Amino acid sequence: MKFLIVGPKTENTKDLILEIKKRGALVDVVSPKEFVFFVEQGEFSVKVRKKNLLEYDIYLLRGYNKTLTETRIFAELLLSKGKVVIDGTVAFDYIPSKLYEASKILRAGLNYPKTVLVTDNKRVEEVVNELEFPVIVKPIYGQQGQGINKFNNKIDLINFLAQKDNSEKFLIQKFLEIDGDIRVFVVGRRMVLGAMKRFVVPGDFRSNASLGARAESFPVDEEIEDIALRSCEAMNYEVAGVDLARFDKKWYVIEVNSTPQWQKFKGITNINPAQEIVSYAIKKYEKNKR
Repeated sequence: MKFLIVGPKTENTKDLILEIKKRGALVDVVSPKEFVFFVEQGEFSVKVRKKNLLEYDIYLLRGYNKTLTETRIFAELLLSKGKVVIDGTVAFDYIPSKLYEASKILRAGLNYPKTVLVTDNKRVEEVVNELEFPVIVKPIYGQQGQGINKFNNKIDLINFLAQKDNSEKFLIQKFLEIDGDIRVFVVGRRMVLGAMKRFVVPGDFRSNASLGARAESFPVDEEIEDIALRSCEAMNYEVAGVDLARFDKKWYVIEVNSTPQWQKFKGITNINPAQEIVSYAIKKYEKNKR
């Protein structure tokens, strides 16, 4: 059995490699930036350093936003050949957009913060009077809390967006007065591994682990489990980190991350998602062989 991890070499990648080797399987790691596509003699192939990437059994896609088109083509090719791809959603139903995510979450009947997007940043004046300040402004393709700003009045918001080119799209979102959010880890669409609460960073309004937010283990009740699983189903993700926030006596879905990092989660909960991801992948592979 041969695994290929597609993505950067991070601590999460090391966890996956360790778990794969524990099971006696082979594993390689490549970056999608290294892909070389060949169309020749009636064949379509993908190689890295002359190695044929179609010769593996299980593929774990862990980082591809900057090479989404190439990774999508690769994933679709793999699925057409009956390979196990996690997460295969990237091949046919993945748009790295928080606006798309909001649309899917709402259609699933879940709560999502009030959100506005204008396709022309200079037209924000047309909707600014409908907003409740303060608001959060986040890049539509952002991650790990990067590029997020808080505005307390409409003048500052208008001035900020007026300086931005229309190639940069932003969501304007209701600011929720909370002390932190909950990260729920899901594997295999049906298994909730656990959850942690990340507290707002002192002097900031964000609670991302990448920003050094304090965190602690958080109990998963039936309501949280149901919301997390329905969020994964809505996005069609096999592995996900579902971020929830409690506000005004309701749970809101803040984000559903298809390639969640887990070092903070592992340290807080003593749960290693790599174990479950690898186990799930092997079970899926064995089922496909029958």
